[in-house]
Amino acid sequence: MTTKEASSEEVRRILHPRSIAIIGASDDEAKWSGRFMGYLRKHGVPDAMAVYPINPRSDTILGMKAYKRVVDCPGPVDMAILLLPRDKSAAALEDCATKGVHSIIAITAGYAEAGEDGRLAQEAMVAQAHAAGSRVIGPNCMGLLNTHHQLVATTAMVMGAIDVLPKGPIGIASQSGALMGVMLARGVDIGAGFSSTISVGNQGDLDINDFLGYLIDDPKTEVVCLYIEEVRDPARFARLLAKAKAQGKPVLIVKAGRTSAGAVAVSSHTASMAGPYGIFEAVCRAAGAYLFETPLDMLQAALVLSRGSVMTNANVAVFSGSGGGNALLVDQMEGSGMALATLSDSTKALLAPHLGPMGAVLPVDTASLTAVPFGDSPMEQVIGAVMQDPNVGAGVFLMTTQPNMEQVAKAVQAAGTRTSKPLVFVHAASNVGQAARDLLKSTRYGFVESPHDAMAVLKALNDRRRFPLSGEAAAPTAAAAKLPSGYLNEPAARSLLESHGIPTSRWQVAMTREQCVSACRELGFPMVAKAVSTVVVHKSDHGLVKVRLSDEAAVLTAFDELQRAMDGLGAPFEGVLLTEMVDVDFELIAGIKVDPGFGPMLLVGSGGVLVEVFKDSKLAQAPVTPAQAMALIADLKCLPLLQGYRGKAAADMDELCGLLVKLSELAWACKDQLTELDINPLALSKGRLVALDARAATHSS
Repeated sequence: MTTKEASSEEVRRILHPRSIAIIGASDDEAKWSGRFMGYLRKHGVPDAMAVYPINPRSDTILGMKAYKRVVDCPGPVDMAILLLPRDKSAAALEDCATKGVHSIIAITAGYAEAGEDGRLAQEAMVAQAHAAGSRVIGPNCMGLLNTHHQLVATTAMVMGAIDVLPKGPIGIASQSGALMGVMLARGVDIGAGFSSTISVGNQGDLDINDFLGYLIDDPKTEVVCLYIEEVRDPARFARLLAKAKAQGKPVLIVKAGRTSAGAVAVSSHTASMAGPYGIFEAVCRAAGAYLFETPLDMLQAALVLSRGSVMTNANVAVFSGSGGGNALLVDQMEGSGMALATLSDSTKALLAPHLGPMGAVLPVDTASLTAVPFGDSPMEQVIGAVMQDPNVGAGVFLMTTQPNMEQVAKAVQAAGTRTSKPLVFVHAASNVGQAARDLLKSTRYGFVESPHDAMAVLKALNDRRRFPLSGEAAAPTAAAAKLPSGYLNEPAARSLLESHGIPTSRWQVAMTREQCVSACRELGFPMVAKAVSTVVVHKSDHGLVKVRLSDEAAVLTAFDELQRAMDGLGAPFEGVLLTEMVDVDFELIAGIKVDPGFGPMLLVGSGGVLVEVFKDSKLAQAPVTPAQAMALIADLKCLPLLQGYRGKAAADMDELCGLLVKLSELAWACKDQLTELDINPLALSKGRLVALDARAATHSS
């Protein structure tokens, strides 16, 4: 079905209706329809907003005059809330079209998520709405909330548990209504405030991009949170992320479907390693978005970022009134890409009067510090001094059960509000520390409840910080040479690499025994012989690679064996590629994957025959800058091996970055022809980088 983008202004109108009709309204608050009405009554609406309950069997609903049909409403209807079962919705949708309703919030389930019949019904609903000039949110959604417009058009149960709408700067668009409700509920618990929250459901009409675009433009929204299962228009999504980055508005994302269970077989290692989530992650990272594993981690980070906090480096200051608590926090940093900060001498001098010369180090044991309910307490002074240290990029405070917990929370909140760096409060005292929890909530400072949660927040902030965003690579302007369609054999792939300045091992193709002899004289020994084929992809799996050929006789024997092997496979003989045998210190993989939605991607990682076992690889959108290439390499688990290990020569990092930049430029130049390309292995040999094998595929004609 053809999609129809919604502008920010169109979405703004949806989120600021002047009148709403609730189709299927009920007095029974045990039902979704009654619950919806109860929330409206509890939280109220703007004085100028008209509310029209629709129920053919009732004259009043919860004290409000009810109408039998939407067409009976005395005034215009901007928004209709559809709460009827699917099989009873057709007539109501006809009435909405007749009435000229601008937007329909289809809470109703049983559409595309329920199978083919539901999909067809969903398409018919949207087509009918478009024909009448209406837009649809959902179906199968939980509605939306706009706190600054006093609009509670949602079935989220948290609305029944609160008395005051949690107004604030965090905007949410979610493909899961339940998870939108989870984030709202958790936000209420920790003091987060929201601008607009939208459950997009099946995205039958308006999708996550439409609401992302609105939240980026919305002056009431300072931080955007997205829960995503599917991106319907990847190119538009990438443009919107770039827009948010340019405007300095943080976008935080949880993406479901990070694993690739049941993935179909693919023809190259790069394609299998560059799965859907890996590509999505690379696009988000390039655009400066923050990625999280859970919605709760994302929400807690949103509250931190809403204070304007910026993590300046990977060094974290740790505070606790418990030595064990400090040890736990330091342990949690292991493997997270962060480290315990080292304080400068000037900071130690500031701390010494409070902690003594031996205590003026990290982690800081705050047990001896005084926290007072007002004023600039010693605890606040110590935390503030540490957070001002340029060696400190962020901080975390763990509060266990201890005396004066409310005063401790006040001191941390005061210091955290003054610093421009993130200072995360871990409230590990459960209900014993309720007074501290209430203070952190009322001041909207927020808290997490475990060291793991704190590190999840800081790790996401640090991961975003580490990837270079400025100085984006310029797209190459040279036109790419025309490539043959389908699978490229190794000689063609090698020639493509060499044309873009990427070195390969010396090689020749022999079609005859006589050409083998000539190649031996040219290349010398030892040598490798590989069958050339556009049919057989993984040659080593079929015995089509012969190594350590030490003389002419061995090469001729290998030639004959490879020719017979190709005949045995029923594949055409396309020759034998003869290449120098290179002593390898370490094997990398470098490759290209052109995604239909997000475009060309660059991959680098640990290579060789076990490439898919170790799964040590990183992706980036092509083209990349040298700094971005270095950030990819720095993320690899194999980095110590590239830096020289047990007497092996180290890789020239500038050379490796330059090679990756060239490969990314090749990806961009050939993005309309290539689908994927592998260099595996890209060998490190005595400090030299050289491609020993290459394969590529293009779009079939």
